[in-house]
Amino acid sequence: MAELDSDKAKGRDGRETSREHGQGSADEREPRGAPPRELMPILERQVGSLALSELDGVGPMALMRAVAWNNVLARLGIAVPLVIIHDVGCLMCGLGRPASVTQGIGDPRLGEAWRQLLVELGETELVRQPAAWKHRDPMVGVVLARVLASVAPQLPEDARVARPRELPVDVVQYARIDPRSAYTRYDQDLALAWLRTMTSHRLLPLLETEQIDVDALRLLGLFRTGQGGVAGVDLADLYNVILSPQLADVIDFSLELLPSLLEVRREMGQQTFGIDGYASIERIGHIDNMVLTQLAFDDEVFEQKFVDHELFYYTHEKQYENERRIHYVLVDGSASMRGVREVFARGLALALCKRLALLGEEVVLRFFDSRLYDGVKVGAAGHVEVPYVLQFRAERGRNYAAVLRQLNAELSAPRRDAASTLVYMLTHGEAQFPASEVQLLASRAPIYGVFILPRGPLNLGYLDALHRVHVIDDDAIAHGRRASRARQIISEVESDLEDAARSQVSGVAEDSRGRERRPG
Repeated sequence: MAELDSDKAKGRDGRETSREHGQGSADEREPRGAPPRELMPILERQVGSLALSELDGVGPMALMRAVAWNNVLARLGIAVPLVIIHDVGCLMCGLGRPASVTQGIGDPRLGEAWRQLLVELGETELVRQPAAWKHRDPMVGVVLARVLASVAPQLPEDARVARPRELPVDVVQYARIDPRSAYTRYDQDLALAWLRTMTSHRLLPLLETEQIDVDALRLLGLFRTGQGGVAGVDLADLYNVILSPQLADVIDFSLELLPSLLEVRREMGQQTFGIDGYASIERIGHIDNMVLTQLAFDDEVFEQKFVDHELFYYTHEKQYENERRIHYVLVDGSASMRGVREVFARGLALALCKRLALLGEEVVLRFFDSRLYDGVKVGAAGHVEVPYVLQFRAERGRNYAAVLRQLNAELSAPRRDAASTLVYMLTHGEAQFPASEVQLLASRAPIYGVFILPRGPLNLGYLDALHRVHVIDDDAIAHGRRASRARQIISEVESDLEDAARSQVSGVAEDSRGRERRPG
């Protein structure tokens, strides 16, 4: 047994290796950051398929973006050769153009057919308007999934049952692989099967590309996130948004509203204290007012903190601290909201949430029918609320009393923070909320009521308890007027917030003047 262990500890060339200390010769150790050995054939086979590419003007960046798209498709359960993802995706993003003549090293007739299909795809609206939507990797991957999923059922059985695999995103690994050399070392049956199917059923990808709603992509692009593009959004939800044609009306209405609401400037104010010592400790100040305990830092640490503006200073000025508020935007999801009511309510909800988030407010978007559903937090940089608003469907009937009881119970629960609450109810003109529950809710939070398409004069017993009431009748919801009516509602919300901010500032100023008048 000891001899067997000794043999296992030897390298292929018979040299001893030290397993205990993790040491070995440079020939035996894998390159740092290298993928597992069992993944290398898959990686090289995928890169080798790029020898069949029929695009000009692409580079290493296009390859790495294709890897990111491949990983999105793999998470959606679709196995596609990298050459298909690379050529179609780069064409959509404007990263390459179809070659003028066949340049792939495979069958010239198949290569020419694939090149011609890329030329036809380049003439579709989705590809001709590359600036119409944001080409973030998750979004491109979802669009590719819709286009290529239509081709998958036509594949041979062996290609249909291929297992999707995610690829490593380390660029160094791809720099070591030559596509033409890898093409000759590994079989490309899967890539060739996809190319033959795509070219023989060319109408399938063309029709799917033509049917993609560019407006939906533009709407999702307006709700920008950080580097990822769809942080917090499930890829399946995003895929369903791209797939569903029933959402066109809500998307169109949202696009009427949002572009004019996305630009906002937040004004910052300061309060100044002339006497009674310092007002606060800030990152910006005069060196004479520096917190003296920081002189105990080592010279190198002190200099680095000074350069990075990480030192603290006593100051006479302090930024106004706005009152923390949470806005609950509640949208009626019952069957009474189908049709134009649903379009207006959901489009308004999206625009209102986005505007409040850009103003620095905390926003929670929720639906209700017979109960109040858990919602999503809306941030200025996120767009998780878009698939949520577009896809939510509730089939639980109506129980408005239970909804308000649930909301009142949540607001009455003890909370650590002292944030004030505002409630926005987007519902229809016959919503019979219990007056007692509405009064209780109004005692805790101002309520904005938006009532869409009442059958007659709005006659509800709880209207006096609401802070503002907006009635959306047939004239207001007409196609040419609905956007201006929605902007008016959002403008009144902003005016109320500005009035609250001014009253807060005046109160702080009066308090500071009172402190200055008091003797020291």
